[in-house]
Amino acid sequence: MKKLLKCRVTIFCIVLWILLSVVGYLRKDDIYKNYTVNPAREPYFVLVLDGIRDGIYPWSGQKPDFWEEWNPMPEQPVLAPVGENTEQSEEQETEELRTEAVQESETESTETAGLTAEPKEFVEVDESYFDDAVFIGDSRTVGLHDYGGLKKADFFATVGMNVYDMWTEAFCEVDGKKVTLEEALRAKQYGKVYFQIGINEMGRGDLDGFMQAYSRSVEKFKELQPDAVIYVQAIMKVTKEKSDSDAIFNNEGIEARNERIRQLADNIRVFYIDVNEVVCDESGGLNPELTFDNLHLYGSKYYIWVDFLKTKGVK
Repeated sequence: MKKLLKCRVTIFCIVLWILLSVVGYLRKDDIYKNYTVNPAREPYFVLVLDGIRDGIYPWSGQKPDFWEEWNPMPEQPVLAPVGENTEQSEEQETEELRTEAVQESETESTETAGLTAEPKEFVEVDESYFDDAVFIGDSRTVGLHDYGGLKKADFFATVGMNVYDMWTEAFCEVDGKKVTLEEALRAKQYGKVYFQIGINEMGRGDLDGFMQAYSRSVEKFKELQPDAVIYVQAIMKVTKEKSDSDAIFNNEGIEARNERIRQLADNIRVFYIDVNEVVCDESGGLNPELTFDNLHLYGSKYYIWVDFLKTKGVK
């Protein structure tokens, strides 16, 4: 025991373990409330590590109730001397100019792509509309690839894909080689980008963290595919039976995410479409007659999704 205490690395690890465990316990009902907690199998410090992996840090979100006890002094703003042109002001002015330049550039890019500033309405299209499209998503999009019959469209989808890891894993096949999504999208320009993801992230992180990663992905699509129309697709719901019995994979959580995804659409370049309109029953959940596991469609039912997409064309 004495030898262990003399080892600085051991002492550091013990102290770090204790600190992370305390943070995990104190914030388990706060920033980590959407994580599954089971102290019998996983100590509380695992919450902190899972949160860091998802971009949620101990200081993220609102300060917990115990913060005031540790830090009774309110945070005071630092005021710049009156009458002085500070570097911060210059930086803010520079940032404003940069923002204006970016907005002008985006406007020019939109006009170049043939997209006016007027909101677009959906029109009926045929299967050829998808010839220059790429579909990006998880196992549900894999099913669309396997059974949807869209032979000329490209699919960059894999089982288990999530918004946190989609830019780092090499799951896209281009010319017989596995590459990252960014490499794949740099290699070819598309007319449409269809994006559906979110079911695998249920129970992992919180809604704000999910949307931050989701929004960054949409911005990345704009950057890599400057001429493409971008479709953000609602997360397909689960059956009412599963929703009512599952604390993680439930339609209440899916609806909360879909509402935030919907807000990303401007109906000029980014469009929100919701396949739940045609695959859900009167209960509001996925129609059990269309699914074999309460989550995924039967292979023979993917035509419903495709027919729905054909009603959402953009000129």
